[in-house]
Amino acid sequence: MARVGAELRRQDFVEATVKVIAEYGVANATTRRIAAAADCPLATLHYVFHTKDELFYAVYESLFNLPHQALEHVAAGSTAADSAAEMLRHLITWFTAHPELAKAQTELFYWTLRNNPEMASKIFAVASEAIERELERAIGSQLDPAFLQSTSRLLIQLVDGLIIAWAAHKDSARLKAETETACQALKLFVANR
Repeated sequence: MARVGAELRRQDFVEATVKVIAEYGVANATTRRIAAAADCPLATLHYVFHTKDELFYAVYESLFNLPHQALEHVAAGSTAADSAAEMLRHLITWFTAHPELAKAQTELFYWTLRNNPEMASKIFAVASEAIERELERAIGSQLDPAFLQSTSRLLIQLVDGLIIAWAAHKDSARLKAETETACQALKLFVANR
């Protein structure tokens, strides 16, 4: 049997953790269950990730990067308001195409908020900074730094709220209509800076 590098195993464990959390919830995401889902020995999981918090943070890092890749496709050069709304649309589209990841991210964040508030704060800060960078890339210097930060935080709050509502009602047509309402609100917020 060929040896698999630690980095590849790391990704296997991250993907398995997402699946386990989406199916069983964070409270039932045991390291045994995660190792089994990754088809790896439990000892390998503990070798690659020394603590469960370390594993969960690696899941967060991967979850940050995936939806933000969708933001690279938001065209730069339109108005700041249009760009912000388009970013919101792209994020919702990405999450609806990956419901398992959306569910795992939400579950994991609330679990972390209860069990490790410092980590939850760090995770929110990293997410805000990533959205801020993408907004800045798409709209350039159209917004001053303080307003750019406010806009990125509002965008995150809208995405989170829409995804949580969609998880509850499971109606894609309703999500699309609610997303357009949120996009209009975001556009008004940015346009009236």
